[in-house]
Amino acid sequence: MNVLITTPYLPYPLNNGGLIRVHHLVINIAQVHSVTLVCMEPDNELQAAGIDVLESKGVTVELVPVAKNQLKSNKRIYQLLSLFTNRTYQYYQYYSEAMQKRINDLCNKSTFEIILAEFSQMGYYELPDNAKKYVDQHNVEYEIMQRTFETERSPLRKLLAKSEWRKYNKHEIENCEKFDTCLTTSQRDADILSARLTSATNFHVIPNGVDSEFFRPIEQPQNPDLILFTGTISYYPNVEGILWFTKNVWPLIKQKNPSSQFCIAGKSPPSEIQALSSDPSITVTGAVDDMRDYYAKAAVVVVPLRVGGGTRLKILEAMAMEKAIVSTGVGAEGIEYTPNQNILIEDDAEAFANATIRVMKDTTLRNTLQSQGRRLVEELYDWKAVTGKLCKIFEDDSKMGS
Repeated sequence: MNVLITTPYLPYPLNNGGLIRVHHLVINIAQVHSVTLVCMEPDNELQAAGIDVLESKGVTVELVPVAKNQLKSNKRIYQLLSLFTNRTYQYYQYYSEAMQKRINDLCNKSTFEIILAEFSQMGYYELPDNAKKYVDQHNVEYEIMQRTFETERSPLRKLLAKSEWRKYNKHEIENCEKFDTCLTTSQRDADILSARLTSATNFHVIPNGVDSEFFRPIEQPQNPDLILFTGTISYYPNVEGILWFTKNVWPLIKQKNPSSQFCIAGKSPPSEIQALSSDPSITVTGAVDDMRDYYAKAAVVVVPLRVGGGTRLKILEAMAMEKAIVSTGVGAEGIEYTPNQNILIEDDAEAFANATIRVMKDTTLRNTLQSQGRRLVEELYDWKAVTGKLCKIFEDDSKMGS
């Protein structure tokens, strides 16, 4: 079948959860079907290198010029504009006439049996009626905006988050209703959205995954005092989680285990996160060449998130690397974990600190969490298995429509 995939950004390099998910879905679908990917032009050489990577996997890449409203330099202008119109900043960030024209041209030139839109914001585009249309809902976006509003302290950011949440609360549902099928990363997200949709949209859970061949255990001594957090650090849920951890949990850990070290590894740490490195026991790396090196050294990976949606790729990567994990309930949402068997879940600061120290001190517990986490990933979350499930849905829907 011919498959058209629309996504705002070229899915490369693989340095945030959204790009990782899109990249692996695209290249694995392309092993079974003919795939055309349409997205905005890359804005740097590292991202542009992804064109060759995707094309080497059989993907046809169609690039669209970045519109004025999508330029990073104009972000504040359009955020301000969104406060005084009925449009969200999400609209200005994702929609362009050039993208709509390219989609129209591609659909007029070729017949696509399947159209897959990555992210609900791509629902702002009009799509033809002669194809099965799917939206890949990475998160319940309006829920993230609501949680951001509820936890944000900056008055201006709080105002923007409130505006986005209230408007996109409606827009996200309207966008999803344009599609025949909504794909979510968890049953929880599917339940939330399906309860609000009035259309006959179908739902399927396509979980996040991990390349379990790339992320695999490395024979290297662990540092029993090293605690690791990974991700795109500028992402608001990560910032909020790190600040909560360092303010409320870290002092308790240091009090009981003074030799503890905390490493925050990931690109684009904002100033308030960089400032944490003034504490000699906290390291803020910025972008790293290979996150596996950091996973390998750590005794425990923490996911102290209190805002978010979907499922956390950082947990799946850590499990694949056979790392013990301590997470909040929000941090582990959407993953079919078993508490105390393949992960520890705590929401209270003191309980989170005690669980982290237990993992650092109890090698038997740590070994159990490590081995059982890897087993869970191999059984449910390898990208090839995840994409195989999606392609089966495509094929079954095609048979029903024929």
